[in-house]
Formats: sequence, C-alpha cells, structure tokens
Amino acid sequence: MMLSLLLPALVGLFAHAVDAQQFAGSVINNTLQTTPGSEITFWNMPDAAGKNTTLINYSSLTNAGQRLDPSAIQRVLLFVHGNNRDPYNYMSYMLSALGSVQGHPEVNRSSVQLVAPYFPNGDDKGIGYPWNVSAPAGGYGSYTNALVWSGAGWMNGTNNQYPNKQKTFSSYQILDTMIQYYDNKAMFPNIKQIVVGGHSAGAQTLHRYAAVGNKLNLKTPITYYIANPDSYLWLSDARPYDTSSCQTYDYWRSGLSAYTNTYGADLVASGRQNVMANYQSRSIRYARGTDDDGQDSSTCGAFMQGANRNERFFNFISAFPPECTPGGVCDTVDYVPVGHDAGGMMSSPAGQARLFFDNWSGDGSMAYDMGCPRQQVGDDPFPDPQCGVIATPQDAGTYDGYTYMGCYT
Repeated sequence: MMLSLLLPALVGLFAHAVDAQQFAGSVINNTLQTTPGSEITFWNMPDAAGKNTTLINYSSLTNAGQRLDPSAIQRVLLFVHGNNRDPYNYMSYMLSALGSVQGHPEVNRSSVQLVAPYFPNGDDKGIGYPWNVSAPAGGYGSYTNALVWSGAGWMNGTNNQYPNKQKTFSSYQILDTMIQYYDNKAMFPNIKQIVVGGHSAGAQTLHRYAAVGNKLNLKTPITYYIANPDSYLWLSDARPYDTSSCQTYDYWRSGLSAYTNTYGADLVASGRQNVMANYQSRSIRYARGTDDDGQDSSTCGAFMQGANRNERFFNFISAFPPECTPGGVCDTVDYVPVGHDAGGMMSSPAGQARLFFDNWSGDGSMAYDMGCPRQQVGDDPFPDPQCGVIATPQDAGTYDGYTYMGCYT
C-alpha cells in the first residue's frame, strides 16, 4: 500500500523536474563534445501548429552535478556561440568566468543558470544531428526533428531548413521562446535578471535580434551583452564611407533593405525609425576588446561601416550614441584589454559585472562603464566619476592628410 502511494508521487515529482527544465524534446543522437559542469539537453520547440521540434542546448549543473532547483535560480545567462557553432566551448567560457568570481559567494553554480543554445547547419551532419547518407537529395537525409539552419542563416534570423517539412522556426524566435520560458514567475519565482550574450558571430546575431526582436512584455529585466561583433546592423541608410562601389551596402544584415525574413517583417516594413526605436528600447551592454582590430567579413557592406572591428564599433556608436537614463533604459560601454577572445571578455572584471553582478538583487544597481581612459566623445553613457572626462574634441582639422573626426587612427 505504501509503495503504491509513493510511486505516483515520485513519478509526479520527476515529471515536474523535467518540465521545469523544459527537457522534453526528442533525444537527438550526436557526437558533440561534452563540457564538464554541464549537460547536453533537448528542448521541445512546438511550432504554430503544435508539431514538436527539438533544439539542442548545453545547460549548466550545480557543483554536485545536479540540475538547478528552479526556485534557487536568481539569474539566467543565455550565450550564443560564434561562427564555429561550438556551444560546448562557450559553456566552458561561462563556467570559467563564473568560477573565477571572488567575494560574491551568492553568485554560484546553484544560483546562476548558464545556457548555450546550439544552432547547427549543414556542416554538422553526423556531429550535431543524424543524417542518412542514402536518402534522396532535397533534405531527406534529416530524419529527426532536430532544428538545423542553412549556412549562417541562424545569424540572420532566417527559418530553419530541417526538419524538412517544418521550416517554421526563426533563430530569433528560438531566443524569444527561451527568454519567455525563464520569465515564467510561477516556475522561476526568484530570477531577477536575464542576460542574453554573444561574442563575435554570436554578437552579430544578438545585435540584429535586439533591433528587430519582438516586444515580449517581460516581467524580468533583460540586458543584451554584445562583445566584438564583426559588423553591426546599421539603422539608417547613411554610412561613414562612400557606398557607390557597394550596391548591396544596405542589404540585410548590414542594413534594413532586402529583408526577406518572416520574423520581424512587419516591424522592418514599418520603417527605419520604428526599428531604431525598438533597438533603443533595449539595455545594451557593449563590450570592446581594445586589442581586437581584426576583421572576418567577406561582404562590402561591412567595409562601408569601417575597415575592421575596432573602427566599425566606434563608427557605430558615433552614429547611434548609447544612452543611459537613470531608472530607465541604460546602455554601457566597457573596454577590456584583450583581443578577439570570448573567454577573456567574459572573465574580465567588466565581463563579470555585466554577466553576473549587475542588478543581482533586483535593485537596479550596476557597475559604471569600465576602462579608462575613454576612447572617444560619446562612448561613456554611464560614466565612472573616478575615470575622468575625455578631452573636448578639437575643431575639425587635418593631420598628415587626414581629416579630424574625433580621434586619429
């Protein structure tokens, strides 16, 4: 009698734990690397018709190797991988950054949920998802419900290409779904802050997502951590350079022309001012590695923004200045003395502040802009009083044949 009463209770408890983590997707056979301190999880993603698909993620575990208690989680960090589609590395970077936190015992593996979503493409056949090499052409080799995108489509917000008959999920809709999941106060009553982060290609993804993403009417504050993207979504049709040699300079993802995505189509069609207003309604955490002056773009649209990542960043924030309104939307700009290094950015004092500490208790407290001296006028939306003020720009002049535009390079 006792066993018959206890067994349903245990089954119900187990089912609730699984539901609470949304680990209800199909198990997708894969050969992805494992990351100690985390597990590969399979999230159910039902489409508009209620038909299920599965997104693979890496989710952090407690120090005891257990899934986190939903009621103990105070912060969620979702971090989008780079162009190599290596969420296992990004989970490792996040765990390392969290593990290096000192002086804040409350910020730990039981109170911070780390999630690294996986956006595979056709190069990941047999690695991230099974593929039947004997199947006819046309995408029929994909025989599971694993979500897979075409090429860099996951960066662009395009719909998935597999499963073959369910091409309905924009990668941006995936982010919407994950954010809304953790915003559920009945399931996660103590989450005070959601941070969505990206570095390099992941930051490119987030920058576009922040601009065209849906209004989600969240109960939980959210910030967007954008570190060292190769290019930006330019919010006007003007550029720092002559665009006559680049007819596609304003095509999506460099600009807002030729937008063919289903996600965000109405917003983009309503005009640039509305897209800009949507972007400016977000709290953006710009993070710039001061030794990162490389570039990986093969399209001319990126070069209309600047010659490399460093120049494009400063041109972007000059054209669209970050702002911080006390008690309202607040952008920050942090300088970190590293190169194109995701792990170094996250583990730096600035990275730890934005990813783990800001608004920890839900009181709105946050760190000042980090990195002194500042680099150019307008790059200090939340200034540190101890950092000093950047010199007033000179009148426009020339130096060695160059026109002064705020700084010399």
